[in-house]
Amino acid sequence: MAINWPPGPYRPGNGIDPPYLGDRAEQIEAVRAFLRDPRHPRNVLITGLRGVGKTVLLNHIQGEAEGAGWLVVDREFSETDVEPDAFANALLTDVNRALRRLSLSARLKERASQLLQAAIDSVGALTVSYGEFKVSVDTKRSKAPQRRLDDDLREALMRISELCQKSEYKGLVLRYDEFHVVRERHGAPTLSALLSATSAVQQHSLPLMLMLCGLPQVVDNLARSKSYSERMFATLELGNLRPPEDRAAFVDPAVRLGRRYADEVVEAVMVDSGGYPFFIQVYGDALWSGSHGETIAMADFRRLRPRILATLDSGFFRARYVRASPNERQLMRNIATFGETATIEQLQKVSGRRNNEIQPTVSALIQKGLVYRPERARIAFTAPMFGAFLLRTPN
Repeated sequence: MAINWPPGPYRPGNGIDPPYLGDRAEQIEAVRAFLRDPRHPRNVLITGLRGVGKTVLLNHIQGEAEGAGWLVVDREFSETDVEPDAFANALLTDVNRALRRLSLSARLKERASQLLQAAIDSVGALTVSYGEFKVSVDTKRSKAPQRRLDDDLREALMRISELCQKSEYKGLVLRYDEFHVVRERHGAPTLSALLSATSAVQQHSLPLMLMLCGLPQVVDNLARSKSYSERMFATLELGNLRPPEDRAAFVDPAVRLGRRYADEVVEAVMVDSGGYPFFIQVYGDALWSGSHGETIAMADFRRLRPRILATLDSGFFRARYVRASPNERQLMRNIATFGETATIEQLQKVSGRRNNEIQPTVSALIQKGLVYRPERARIAFTAPMFGAFLLRTPN
């Protein structure tokens, strides 16, 4: 008689907390240390390929910050936020969100109500200079010369950080996900404005922290905007789970609910997934729901693997493939002829194209998060098994 097992413990998805947060204890403890010392604020940058758990870790450390008494304002950026006006509007919206939260502070109302009102008046007036977004309109400033975003941000963030010190909050955290889409544009500051304003506030030992998260190109974007950016951040670079954490992330959730995997199943899933956290969740979910015994056997794996791959092909892999142009798809197929990674020299030989013809396509694929450079002159797919998908999928 088949046992009625409870719903599966696995959580394949975007930013959804897995049942086992593997191989991240060191990063979490480092952030906890930063949060304990608001007089010496440290910024955090989480980076890595898609599906390695960046957003999960970001959400976790946001919870740590809130639990430690920090005021956290969060946002997920998108391509629509790249333009300077949209970026300025987003930041100033968040400044106002922080001020609205502070305005509810009973301690501030008792001890610094005049300072709070002055900050609200000042920050509300700033928004009139940036695009169409308006929190409040100060008609006295509507005809004033347009101010620089970095100056206005510095003024606003300094006021808010000072008010946090007089309230029950330890300080302010700006928590931004998908931040790799934000790039400096010529003629109007975006990233540079945020970094210079943050740096100025922190040089006064005021409690302000940035928590940024994005694909690997976020590191280059930050460096191009400000040469000192690498000194501003503690960078947490996430990759695939390492042994034995990869096995624990797959095996332990099932064991806690009374089931186990045959050893050869664990080995097969580790080979397929390469320790990629998202794939571990996908395989675990499919094997849990598609089998019935207390021990999930190799026969279950062989039976269910084609279904798992078909699901990944039609969803995960296909969604990545369609984002590429025909020229970019051809280059990815060229990479796939060598497996999951290829050198520039190999791509030149198989495509008949010169290096200066290949590099723009590579750069476009990197910006789309489809490939990355694991080392000099080598290109690799950002998701395991993507090359195998291309080989078994027609154009």
